[in-house]
Amino acid sequence: MNGSVEYTKTMPQNPLLVTTNLDPILARPLLGPTSDLAKATRPDFLDNAQSPVQWSESDWNRLELNRQDIFDMSMVIEQFDQASFLADGYAILKEVMMPEVIRKWTEALKYGQQLNDKLLKSDWAQIDWQTLGRTLPEKSLTADEIKNALGGSQMVPQTDDEAGVKTLRQHSVLTEYFPAGHIPFLMDVLMHPQMLQLQRLCLGCNDIYFDHNQLLTRPAGYAGGAWHSHKIGGGADNCGVTSPLEYQAQPNFNLTLCYPQGFGAKKDGGLKLIRGSHLFRDPAGCQANNDEEMQQGWLAERMHPVTNQSLRIEHLSLPPGSVVCCLSHAAHAVAPKAPDQKPRWCSLYCYKKADDLSGHVQPPHSVPPIWAMKAQRGELPVVLTELFRPSFDNKLTGGRTCDEQT
Repeated sequence: MNGSVEYTKTMPQNPLLVTTNLDPILARPLLGPTSDLAKATRPDFLDNAQSPVQWSESDWNRLELNRQDIFDMSMVIEQFDQASFLADGYAILKEVMMPEVIRKWTEALKYGQQLNDKLLKSDWAQIDWQTLGRTLPEKSLTADEIKNALGGSQMVPQTDDEAGVKTLRQHSVLTEYFPAGHIPFLMDVLMHPQMLQLQRLCLGCNDIYFDHNQLLTRPAGYAGGAWHSHKIGGGADNCGVTSPLEYQAQPNFNLTLCYPQGFGAKKDGGLKLIRGSHLFRDPAGCQANNDEEMQQGWLAERMHPVTNQSLRIEHLSLPPGSVVCCLSHAAHAVAPKAPDQKPRWCSLYCYKKADDLSGHVQPPHSVPPIWAMKAQRGELPVVLTELFRPSFDNKLTGGRTCDEQT
């Protein structure tokens, strides 16, 4: 393993769905035992002995045996209305986490951020790049790039893979991308029966699938996040206004934002949403750098397709233990975080459904290859294998290999 030959090709988004021959270097991690790749994704210097990626069958059994409720489902059902969710594009579920879970969830997110920061500050030459499918990067992140990324999420530069960041993201060596693979509590949440029940309520079907999971830490001084919405693929993007009934038939994605400590309305890294914006299905145009630009641009003179009221920006304020479910076409943004505020802790879990007409499911945005391999080889609990099935079952995805294909 050396950096004498520059090599910056990256693995396909979902390599197990690709039917053509991969570059031999990229293919190498997919051919050996999963234990080799699992070890490479968890460098020894991170010192995280409890990482679920290296669990045995007994560890998975222990997780299920010790499982406790994460939500008060009576409160979830009381607050959730599917007709409103389909019409507005989001549902706000206040204080639905169990009291003890709020503490565990917060601790898990703090630990995930610590692991992420530890990796950023470490010597990346210690990483087993060869087993990850590339040579040792010849470039490194600068001291300023590392400093700017510490303590937060989505801050590590990754426009290319010259420093190896895209590789570390895809394989979830960076904890912020698929933290459930690093932290037992967050893995329990991902496959928890109550979380899956919530997804079935939102997506309106029994068969649901996992798409991606991230840390969304917003530290003190965070500048805020621009307005945007997300593509879903399957021919359902940038194709005009639709009704809630027609929208329901699409291969929809549900962004589940979990806030164990909540957030305030002003300069606290809070979520901003626009009720009814998802029905426009306009991720290409639904963008703006700030509220004023959004109001004067995309939002101007647009009416809610169901209520016929003017679309408007809503600044949320949530108590601890709250969850927001948001359809991925819905416009959303994040408020700044004041310099004197504590970090805003959040984890994102995204799930999806099949297209009602074709039965096909969009390939995942981000299931790390090691987890797709384990699922394909029958090394995971059945519930996880089924959640991850779109990462390796080419028939289920209709031959699609990446998340934005039509």
